[in-house]
Order: sequence, then structure tokens, then C-alpha cells
Amino acid sequence: MRCVTCWSLCGLALILSACNRNAPPPAQSGPPPAAVTIETVAPQRVPISFEYVGRLEASREVEIRPRVSGVILKRYFEEGASVKAGSMLFKIDDAPYAAQLRAAQAEVDTQSARLAQARLDQSRNKQLAAQGFISSSALDNSATSQRVADAGLRAAAANLSDAKINLGYTNIRAPISGIMGRALQVEGALVSPSGPALATLAQIHPIYARFSIGEDARLALQKQEQSGELELAGKKSTVGLILADGTRAPVQGQLNFSDYKANAQTGAFDMRAEFANPAGVLKPGQFVRVVVEGGQMPDALTVPQAAVQEGPTGKFVYVVGQGPDKQPIALPRPVEVGAWVTDPQTGGNRWVIKRGLQAGDKVVVEGMARIFFPGMPIAPTPAKPAASPAPDTAANPATAQP
Repeated sequence: MRCVTCWSLCGLALILSACNRNAPPPAQSGPPPAAVTIETVAPQRVPISFEYVGRLEASREVEIRPRVSGVILKRYFEEGASVKAGSMLFKIDDAPYAAQLRAAQAEVDTQSARLAQARLDQSRNKQLAAQGFISSSALDNSATSQRVADAGLRAAAANLSDAKINLGYTNIRAPISGIMGRALQVEGALVSPSGPALATLAQIHPIYARFSIGEDARLALQKQEQSGELELAGKKSTVGLILADGTRAPVQGQLNFSDYKANAQTGAFDMRAEFANPAGVLKPGQFVRVVVEGGQMPDALTVPQAAVQEGPTGKFVYVVGQGPDKQPIALPRPVEVGAWVTDPQTGGNRWVIKRGLQAGDKVVVEGMARIFFPGMPIAPTPAKPAASPAPDTAANPATAQP
């Protein structure tokens, strides 16, 4: 009986073993490969711009001051209005200076008469001396009197010119074209050259944007330019303005000043750009962001902004690696990012990668949220070439710059 049971158990084991050989293999554990889009990193020439905090200022600003003393009779301008060069601004009481002019003219007439008399005397004495009727000493005295009269006439003429100038100074005119500020003196006020200013006048077309670049940033740019990583346009750079509300001003300027020395107080190098401002939209004193364009990076490696992730140890991207079974997997790669540039074809933002990637690396640009852990299997699909955006004919050329 015991033998029968033993043989029965052996037969059952053989049957089960045969069934197991015919059964399908067990399903693989783990999540399915994540569908992602990848982009192959390749060096390319990309435009680059630099942004600085700046402030607008008038290209020329003067204080209107009197050059003679007197009482203001009239103000001719409206505060905050535009004026042309040579326009009347103030009128100072000119009665005292008109009287001085008349006195100076009378003195010129007197000295002219004295000179004429001295010349007649000298001519007569020359004839008498030739006939021996007067001494040579008397002839010399008459010649001296003529020279003294001539000098007196020249002095009187100088006083007359001075009187005319002072009379003209009672009409205070605009030295330049620009915008008038607030009137600091009113009609009836007694003013003098040593007193306070009467008003201010600013020329805001063109207008300047003054900004500065730190010493460390300047040195970094010089090193990149010397190594060939960066090509700068220098004074040929175009300059744009971003206003306080984030909009870009519809103007395009040029650099017109770069200081050769660092500011002793800030340690930065002062820079200045000039912008046309015929409508007076830009005002002195406005804080702006100055965007210096025209630079290029000849062999830059860039990835879309979304491809760069933030981790506990810094920024990283996912690159396509190979698993043990030669299946594509996602591997994190730490990167150091540089400038933020705009893709000229799509208009999208991209990071310049300074370190961490090489040409030929395949970077995940879409589907990063489906990657749950490093080394996860992925199903990569190459990104489609971006089509160039249709040109916006209504856009201002300055605002269309990258």
C-alpha cells in the first residue's frame, strides 16, 4: 500500500512539471518605459544679450541763471513745455542798463572829439616845427596828447560794448532746445548772477541711459572673448530698453561711452547708451533695464529651458543612457548653466550649458514628469525640427530683436 502511494505521488509530480513547462513565463516587474522626447545636443552660433539696471538722463541739462542783476519783469515760457534754442525765457528790467548804454555812447562821442582835436593840433605843430616856430619838445607833447586821446577813445568804445552786452543780458534766452522745468523765480523777484537759478532746461532728444558693469562681470567677458567662447560687438552693439512695467520701449540705441576707469565708490565701470526720443516718451530719472545686444557665442551648447531640472544638489538634465539589457534609460546629468538665450526660430527660451554636456548627448526635453527614478527605462522619440515663426509685420524691428 505504501508503494502504491509513493508511485502515485511521483506521477503527480511529473504531471505538474509538464504543465509548468507549457505555461507562459511570468510577467516582468516594474513600470513600462516612459515615452519622452529627446534632442541631440549640437554646437551652434547663438545670439546673446546682456541686461543691466540703468537710469535715464537728459543728454544736456542746464541751469538758467541771470548774468546781470535786476528785477524780473516777465516770464515767457510755460513750465514743462518745449522751447527752441534762442526763445525768450525771462525779461529783466533794462532801464538802468539802457541808461548806462547812453552814457557810454556819450563818452565815446566825447573821446572822438578829443582825438579829432589832438590830430589837428599835431598836424599844425608839425608845420610850425618845420618853419622853426615851435620847439621839438612842444611837437613831442602834441604827439603824446594825440596818443592819449586815441587810447581814451578805445577805452570808451570798450565800455560801450560792455554796456550793450549788459543790456542784451536783460533778455534771458534758451541756450538749447529742450523741456523747461519748474520756474524757481517769479515776476518781481530781484535776481543776480551770484543768486539761485531761475529754472532748469533739459534736452531729452536724444536721451541717455546710464548703467554700469561690475568688475567681475567685465573680467569674465574679457576672458570669454579671449578664449573664443564669446564674440562681442563693442560700440557697434545695439541697445534696447525694458521699462518698469516689463514692456520693451520701441526704440533702439547705441553705446556712446565706456569709461576707461572704475568708479571709486562702486568699483564698477560706467557705461552710457544714446536713444532717439523725438516724442519725449522717455523721461529723465526713469529706472530701466538696459539690454545690450549684438554679441554671439560661436559654439554654444543649448537646451530648452524646460529640460533643466532643479535637484537637491543643483541643476541637472536627463540624458539617454543604456541599461544592462541595452534598453534606453534616463540618467540624471549635473549641468552648469550660463546665459539665457532666445531661440531665433521658435522664440522659446533656452539655457546655454557651460559644463556637463558634450556634443552628441541626447537630452530629454519633454516627458520629464514620467521619469520616476534615475535609470528608469524610457521610449525616446526625437524632437521634430522647429518651424520658423511667421514674421510679424506689425512688430517694431527693435522689439523683434532676440
